Amino acid sequence: MKNYFKPTLGICLLALTPLLAIAQTDMATRLDNYLKRAEAAGYTGSVLVADGGKVILAKGYGMADPEAGRRESDSTFFSIGSITKQFTGAAILKLEMQGKLKVTDPLSKFFPQAPSDKASITLHQLLTHGAGFPGAIGDDYELLDARAFADRAMQTKLLFEPGKGYEYSNVGYSLLGIIVEMLSGQSYEQYLSQHIFKPAGMNHTGYLLPEFKKEQLGVGYRDGERWGTALDHPWLPDGPGWHLRANGGIISNVHDMYKWYLALQKDKVLSEEAREKYFAPHNREGQADSHYGYGWVIMDLPEGRFIQHNGGNGVYNAFMGFFPSLGRCIIASSNANNKISDDIAMRLNAYLTGNVIEADPEQLRKWTGTYKLPSGQTFDLQFDENDQLQAFFENRDAMLALTAEGNEDPAATKAADARTQAILEGIFKQDYAPLAQAFGESEAEVKERAHPYWQGLQQQFGSFQSLFIMGTVNRSRLGLELTFSKIHFERGALYRMFIWEGERLNNVRDMKRPDKVYDYQGNATFASPNTPCSLHFHTAPNGDVMLTIGYPNWKMEAVKE
Repeated sequence: MKNYFKPTLGICLLALTPLLAIAQTDMATRLDNYLKRAEAAGYTGSVLVADGGKVILAKGYGMADPEAGRRESDSTFFSIGSITKQFTGAAILKLEMQGKLKVTDPLSKFFPQAPSDKASITLHQLLTHGAGFPGAIGDDYELLDARAFADRAMQTKLLFEPGKGYEYSNVGYSLLGIIVEMLSGQSYEQYLSQHIFKPAGMNHTGYLLPEFKKEQLGVGYRDGERWGTALDHPWLPDGPGWHLRANGGIISNVHDMYKWYLALQKDKVLSEEAREKYFAPHNREGQADSHYGYGWVIMDLPEGRFIQHNGGNGVYNAFMGFFPSLGRCIIASSNANNKISDDIAMRLNAYLTGNVIEADPEQLRKWTGTYKLPSGQTFDLQFDENDQLQAFFENRDAMLALTAEGNEDPAATKAADARTQAILEGIFKQDYAPLAQAFGESEAEVKERAHPYWQGLQQQFGSFQSLFIMGTVNRSRLGLELTFSKIHFERGALYRMFIWEGERLNNVRDMKRPDKVYDYQGNATFASPNTPCSLHFHTAPNGDVMLTIGYPNWKMEAVKE
């Protein structure tokens, strides 16, 4: 009996092929139009988007080097930052495939000098940020060799018992890089080149071996000031110092990184068994709805499982993520800290998914401006190319109204305010004991890192004049508290946010001006992605533009000046 269905099915598939091509072309145009708007708003970087297993966009936007008049392209090289960690993870699994180690091996096998609190740490715990090491133990450009770095790491106090927590740690990945060198007899970069990059067809990725020229790289800008490229900052003769090596700093471009994505879909570099370990959600990232694998973050979104990682150094930043079930991969770089590649990438994914709600530009212009609270304190609103609302504040009332969760415990916030004040007052007197206590580290270690930074600030802005603690708000889902402070110098002011995890200081971030971002929901309403606050615009009978700041149990009105 003849099968009458096969020819018909073939005709249908042939008919669908051009329709899919047209749809992808239309989508590429939408993505490109969005990125052009981002460029007009200050974005500079490169992007590659693949969907359904096909590249639909690969392009650069803005200036790679404004002073030289050199534009970005899809061939521009950039530092991928902490995306480097996935190459270290792959190298460890490759060594396991070669029979040279097991991810269950303890640290003492490779570092006999490891003290008792660190001797039993496994490679698996280093790979998944479960070892207890802090995020960093020095500056990226402090030129420590492998021996000196390992010695400092072994002397560093752990934040928790190995295997009993999560703390994102560059230290652990640098130790893994040292182990790669120990077992391979090659430099870290040489091993990656031979066993990771070349099998994947990545001929333009590395530290020094690709022989990059400065004019091939995007130039980084921090707060509008030229920072330069990775090659403008001190490295050892064979690559970065070990505060950066193996945890960050690799240079690549969007096409080489896409080759890496393709290699991971097959056995080009890692076996199927190794890839299962590689992408497994091993360790939950604190209270977040995501887990850490071996150099990747794994999360489940409505579109499916999403495997991603970002990287940055407070200047340039990069992002790479993919949905295995969709054949969708998004790679983005940004040369400046005012535009974050994660935001660009997730907006592109929203377009691909069909989840973009676009605001009326005329309405956004109408809503832009300065708003006054009932207390008389003010804040400023503006909107970006993602139709996100950015609320800028410089006073306590606006900070609490716009960033709080509404469930803050007065005693806990008062204690966090006091700890922050003690740290900053101590720094003013060159007393780093309160800061060291908050970090859980020795005063000597903290002073070595922090003193040059604060000296640099005084050279730039003049001597310290006064201090204002704006207040503390919760981030309950993450188990954190955020304390905002304002430091006055002779020639300007600096805002600093202290991120507390209980009484331990988790991190510190400097800002020219603190802000809170809200996502557009339609119907003149914006919602905070991490607090229960919503903002709704409306017009008063007298024509004033009004903003309702709403929480589950209370609300207040602000009026546009």
